[in-house]
Parts: sequence; C-alpha cells; structure tokens
Amino acid sequence: MTVSTKKPLANKIALAFLLIFPLSASVQAQECTYLTGPADAGEAIAASGSTGVSKAWYGDATTDYAHGVLGDTVEANVLYAEVQGKDTCAAAIRLPGSSVFEDVTPRIGDVTGDGVNDVVVIESHRELGASLAIYGTEEGQLLKLASTPYIGRAFRWLAPVGIADFTGDNIADVAYVETPHIGGILKIWSFANEVPELVVAMDGFSNHRIGENTITGGIRHCGDGVEMVLPDTHWENTLIARYRNKSITTEIYANDTSADTVQRALQCK
Repeated sequence: MTVSTKKPLANKIALAFLLIFPLSASVQAQECTYLTGPADAGEAIAASGSTGVSKAWYGDATTDYAHGVLGDTVEANVLYAEVQGKDTCAAAIRLPGSSVFEDVTPRIGDVTGDGVNDVVVIESHRELGASLAIYGTEEGQLLKLASTPYIGRAFRWLAPVGIADFTGDNIADVAYVETPHIGGILKIWSFANEVPELVVAMDGFSNHRIGENTITGGIRHCGDGVEMVLPDTHWENTLIARYRNKSITTEIYANDTSADTVQRALQCK
C-alpha cells in the first residue's frame, strides 16, 4: 500500500507565500493601542532588577473633573502598567465615571511587602475629594490592593512626598501632604499586607501650589535615616522632617523655599 504525502493545494500556496514574504516582527508581535493621557503627566520606570510593575503611566485624558489644581482641568481616566518580564500589552484599569486620576505621575514601589512592585496613585472623587490608592497586577490584570479614605469633600487634594521605609520594618511606606493649599497635614501610611494603616499625622506643611504641575520636595537619604524635604504651610521655610520614635520632628533647612534651595536639600548639600 502506498501512503500519499502530498499536501492540499491551499497548504502549498500558504507555505510558498510565507517563504517568499516572511512575517515581519511588527506583524508577529501583538499590537498594543493606548489612549493618550494628559500632556504634562509623567511616567514611572521601576529600578532595574525589581519584579512586578516595571512601568506605569496615565491614559484617556478627560476634562470632566473641573478642579484644575494642577494648572488645567485635564485629568486621566485610565492607568496603564507593564510588568517586568511579560512580553504583552500593558495592563489597564479604568476608573468609574465618578472618579479620575488627578496626579502628575504614577509612582512605583513595593509598599505591600510581598517583594513585588506596586503602583501608587492619586484618585479623586467628584464628591469626596482625593485618596491615595495602591494597585498591583495579577494574571495580567491591574487590581486595587488598598487605599486611604477619601478626604471627604469635593476638590480636596493630596500631594505625595515619596515612598520609603519610615518605620524601620523593612517595608516601604508612603508619605503625603493632605490639603497642601489649606493647612497641609503630613501623613505617613503603611500598606503592609495590603492593609492601610495611618502611622502618624502632623500639620504645618505644604508641597504644592495651586496651578503648578509639579510637587515640591521629596525623600532624601543623607546618612541619618530617611528624611523628607518640603516647605512649611506658608512657604517661608524649607523643612527637613523625620519620623523618629513614633512622631515627626522638623528642623529648618533654609529661610526660603526656592527651587534651588529645595534641590540642594534633596542632594544633602
């Protein structure tokens, strides 16, 4: 008995086409389409060698939230995140119509203590104001892991200072100034094991002026533990704030809050 090894004509034609016109890398790769976010919003890139989220940015610009604290009324509806080692399109999550991402840029860091990078963002609700939210990825999807309570009133905002291990438990915390334009309160939150816990709060600070699209100050490491650099409430002094013995202590770095002064403080000069 003879067994035929002839292929159907259609298969022969398809094979010949591929031999003559091989698929380009761009065709073989998955095409990813992303909605454009606010023009002045930044993107976050994770430190090399870390796991979890490697890049995050905002998309789908909207003018439906007319606060304008960052200089215009353009905010974002969508958060995108790429995951280290995953050759796929970025994960995305869209907020409900009652909320927007009212932020200058996402932030990346492991704040839940599982060794995997999370995304730290500012969400603002039309009636309840801002909240700090933590997102992570699971099976290619972005999920909200934890968040602080909303401030409780429309058009009330918060400005992050930074991500660092303030408490010494080897898990990064998040510091921000709540209502930096009207009697700012510096707050440090822990999100260990995805459980939000207010570590400490102290008034007398600011780190943002209405209409600016940048946040002033940040975190520094100058050999004496984690320190925060930020202006006082009235923007008269640049302060160095430290969390020690379950409370915040401050010292005046300089009697001005110019960009040059703040930058020198951040550089430990």
